[in-house]
Amino acid sequence: MKLVILTTFLIGFQLVFGQRLSIFRTSDSIRTCKPHEPLPIDESKDLLACQRELGANTNVKDPEADKSIGQISVENGYLFESYNVTTTDGYILTTFRISGGEKSPARRGKPAILLLHGLGSSSEAWIALPNDKNLAYMLADAGWDVWLGNNRGSTFSSGHTSLNANRDLRYWDFSFHEMGIYDLPAVVDQVRDVSGHDKIFLIGHSQGGTSYLIGVSEVPELNDKIHAAYLMAPAAFLGGAYDPFFGAFLPIVNTPIQDLLYAVTRGRIQRKNPRILSTVFGIQGHEFCQPRSLRCGLCDTYLLGLYSFNPTQMNYTNIPRVVSKQFNIDNLKSDIHFGQNILSCMFRKYDYGSRENLRRYGAVDPPEYNLGQIRTPLHLLWTEQDALVTPTDIRRLVSRLPPSALRGVFRVGDDTYDHADFSVARDANVVIYKPLIQMMNEFWNNVSLTPANTTS
Repeated sequence: MKLVILTTFLIGFQLVFGQRLSIFRTSDSIRTCKPHEPLPIDESKDLLACQRELGANTNVKDPEADKSIGQISVENGYLFESYNVTTTDGYILTTFRISGGEKSPARRGKPAILLLHGLGSSSEAWIALPNDKNLAYMLADAGWDVWLGNNRGSTFSSGHTSLNANRDLRYWDFSFHEMGIYDLPAVVDQVRDVSGHDKIFLIGHSQGGTSYLIGVSEVPELNDKIHAAYLMAPAAFLGGAYDPFFGAFLPIVNTPIQDLLYAVTRGRIQRKNPRILSTVFGIQGHEFCQPRSLRCGLCDTYLLGLYSFNPTQMNYTNIPRVVSKQFNIDNLKSDIHFGQNILSCMFRKYDYGSRENLRRYGAVDPPEYNLGQIRTPLHLLWTEQDALVTPTDIRRLVSRLPPSALRGVFRVGDDTYDHADFSVARDANVVIYKPLIQMMNEFWNNVSLTPANTTS
């Protein structure tokens, strides 16, 4: 028990203060590529002003913050359904469906779209913004049959045919690789079967984009089941990453401490109410931005600074909802896998060490994902201040994608946008969602005229 407490304290201290104290910062010497140098921006608010505004608004209560996505959907007039599907390796996933609402009632024949969330989140991340501004409800209002995926290990998809997520450490032996080769095919087939469409559309943010790229590369037949994919900052190539979390995490990747951390955390980190920060600082998730947490730097480092702090796009009155909806369970093997790709500056499979790599892959080093297998029309969206999926890494990804599949690379038209702003920026509905929905509508209008794309 004493070892667990000590290890938890050291890990929490490193993750919170690793980028604040120079002695704990990651040395670039362990990385293949240098971190990206972001474009300088002149933010309209200084940090102290932001913290004053933050402190003034964090006691504001959001009546929907503690309600489930199902409750919020039904209370706002949307038709909400829940479906379960079991993957070929035994994980039981729950997928949510919003098939209609007051502005666009449910009907057969609507184009179906699957939304995939990012690392440490769940489908609720798509409603982290107010109801008139989040992507899930905007798509439903625009006439789309909306499906929300939940990765294995999230609170909504913690079932298994033989393993218990709370007792069996083997349950957590997966990364985004398994999400791509097992979860994505199962959920895509489920959406196709229920909606009646041979092909569907897909939106993925961060790790959601990662699992998509892996799925259509490793399971080629998936390409024939998707009309088009729209990926927001897909976390594939990450050699230029400079975000605080991974900056503090990288020194333990591929070291014995990594295995100790895996054992102590039981393979996952509860981000909605993280035990590490609760143990070290004695606070709960909703208290991250209260005055004493501000003094510790928890709010800007952990909550707002996970992918860099963007004060110009944070709606502070919306923080209770962001904390409640954006965070879920983070599986540690995915963190390690991302860390390995940052260090190697490559997009490749999990590195088990030379001996196990030889057994699994037939080579000392893990193989790169073969992105040349992708045939589905693909659209990439990126932001200038993204500290995880940097502009440099987007260029690396673009250079590896088949020109026949890549249909567009779109820079978000705001220099201050960062990685998390795809789901939490105060004006994402105007800057990202409306143009995206228009682009998707145009694509659907074109393909829906083809007889092969009509519903059965």
